[in-house]
Amino acid sequence: MTFLKTTLVENFYTITSLVTAVGSLCLGLLVFHKNKVNLLNQRYAQLSLFIGMWSLCLFICHTTADVNNALWWNRALHFFSIFIPISFYHFTLELLDLKKKKVMLFWFGYAFAAMLAMLVFTPFLVRALEPKFDFRLWPVPGPLYLPFLLFFSFYSYYSLWLIYQGYRRSCGLRREQLRLIFIGLFIGFNGGSTNFAYFYNIHFPPIGNLFVFLYLLFLAYAIIKYRLMDIKIAFTRAGIFITVYTLVLGIPIWVGFKTMGSGPWLLPVTLMAFLATGGPFFYLFIQRRAEARILAEQRKYQSTLRQASAGMGRIRDLKKLLNLIVSILTRVVRINHALIYLIDREDGLFYLSAARRMNGGFSPLEGLAVVHPVVKYFSSTDLPLVGEEVRETIDREKKQDLVQVEVAMRQLNAELIFPVFIRSELTAIVVMGSKANGRGYSEDDLSVFSILSNQASLAIENAQSYEDMKKTQEQLFKADKMATIGTMADGLSHQINNRLHALGFIASDMFDTLKLRRSLFVTPELKAVADEFEYSLSRIQENVGRGGEIVQGLMKYTRKGEEGFAPCSIDDIIRTAYEMAQFKIRSSDFKILKEYDPVSVPKVKGNFTQLQEVFFNLIDNAYDATVQRKTELKEEGYAGVVRVNARVTDGLLEIILSDNGIGVKPADKDKLFTPFFTTKATSKKGTGLGLYVIRKIIEDNHGGKVEMHSVYGQGTDMILRLFLSKE
Repeated sequence: MTFLKTTLVENFYTITSLVTAVGSLCLGLLVFHKNKVNLLNQRYAQLSLFIGMWSLCLFICHTTADVNNALWWNRALHFFSIFIPISFYHFTLELLDLKKKKVMLFWFGYAFAAMLAMLVFTPFLVRALEPKFDFRLWPVPGPLYLPFLLFFSFYSYYSLWLIYQGYRRSCGLRREQLRLIFIGLFIGFNGGSTNFAYFYNIHFPPIGNLFVFLYLLFLAYAIIKYRLMDIKIAFTRAGIFITVYTLVLGIPIWVGFKTMGSGPWLLPVTLMAFLATGGPFFYLFIQRRAEARILAEQRKYQSTLRQASAGMGRIRDLKKLLNLIVSILTRVVRINHALIYLIDREDGLFYLSAARRMNGGFSPLEGLAVVHPVVKYFSSTDLPLVGEEVRETIDREKKQDLVQVEVAMRQLNAELIFPVFIRSELTAIVVMGSKANGRGYSEDDLSVFSILSNQASLAIENAQSYEDMKKTQEQLFKADKMATIGTMADGLSHQINNRLHALGFIASDMFDTLKLRRSLFVTPELKAVADEFEYSLSRIQENVGRGGEIVQGLMKYTRKGEEGFAPCSIDDIIRTAYEMAQFKIRSSDFKILKEYDPVSVPKVKGNFTQLQEVFFNLIDNAYDATVQRKTELKEEGYAGVVRVNARVTDGLLEIILSDNGIGVKPADKDKLFTPFFTTKATSKKGTGLGLYVIRKIIEDNHGGKVEMHSVYGQGTDMILRLFLSKE
């Protein structure tokens, strides 16, 4: 029973050594092969080589029957184990970029390791092999074994401490990498340390030898999951097959050697191992050739889509870009239809912006609301919707939210829907029908459409930016024209005033002549005609006078107001501004209610012309807001009103203009005072400069303050604070 017990423990120890050797060597070679020039990859490959060769020598040492051979292989494994701690330390310095700071300890470690390596095949490190507890043979330590053990422990645990310190200082992806490295190496080195107990007659079996392999798993996970050591694809199918088949076929051959020795059985078993190892590669070769033939058409259109997506960024016209995308999808992929719904940032709805159908009989929805199941689905994920997968998930998991999505996909006649995000904001939804050949969408398709989605997002953003730039340029031209008209207004006003004076003189002369010749109109009919002429001429005189007043107001408004600051009456400013606004405002639709006492309101210190421009813009904005509310909400009995209040607060005059217009959306409040941004219904109604000018005049020129409070659908309060005049 004692021999059986010993054999089982030793065999377990030997098999774990083989597993560690194969895994460590394969992973080290793979890491080095994937990026030979990267120093971190080189250091890791070096560490894996020493661990792998140590494990391989350990396997051979405990499988050989000759004591002398076993002693030689045991000394060989100690040769490689000498360089494990210093290689680990070297890898740690490279990982944490500490090589320059720890250079002295680094070179000392290599020098000490080299000295021990020169003595490893002498009795100074391992004197002999003898039976020990559960093992037939175990090394007897020499005089240098304790210094070696201290050297091994110091560099191993110091390296682990450095990695732990790096982990505590790091964050994000780097922190996850170091966490996995620390856990793996801590388990591996502590597991390997259980080998040292038997050297000093401590009966603690080296069961931790299995844990040496676990560090490989942690490192492999860090490589795959967290892109450690700059490897794009850490494991290929070929590498997995080699590792698995080495273990699966190597262990039975080793058992055969142990039980039957060498003999005729070795040839067929070796042939079987060769064919079993080569079989998967032959299968993969046949599979790739078959896929190349079957999926030739799919590969072709995927390549075309990649090329098309790369060229989309050069298209500046948004409508042309969207039409191109749906055209490419329907023509190249050969699907029944393709639709693109683009968000309208004003109302947050997705409107059908481009559509292409291979055949008739399908009328797509014109828009998708925020509560639409597809829009709600993409608000929480960027994963595409594949019709077949959605139906399978519903059958398997009975998810109610996906049932609504599936119904919505049927309404859109969609087999694939993928989102387009710009800066994490859902901007467009691309709807694709089924393929003409009846095949489903593969993983390769989804990968290509993901690339297309990313390129489309960039192209759409570029096109939108270009359109915004064009609008801004047009607004600049319009503002420049208005400025030109302003410079001409003084001369034009003078010319118009002259014509009005001439008309007034002519009407006055005719009126006087008519009065002098009144006796000529003797019949009742002629008297009625004379009365009509007198009434018309008086109306002409009244309108000429009114026109002259308007021209004078226009001249005052367009002048720069270079006279400087003076005491100004707010009531006079509001009155003259309202008179100017009557060029545009219909008084029957809009009223200004002054809810202050003009006599008791003190004057402010300011430039009359500039303040007149401020209140003109405020009245103009309020009027447009009321017209927009009346047009959009269609409320019965609605009439536009602006209420004006004025009061003294903290040494300032606070003027509040409250309108009952459409108000401002919450998303637009922060943009209102930005040049060229307008919320008015059409571009003809606003340049987007009014509020910007108001803030410049009140805050920069007068040192006052402008505030805005608005509730969409109810109205807006504009609050101005100006300094009181001391005169």
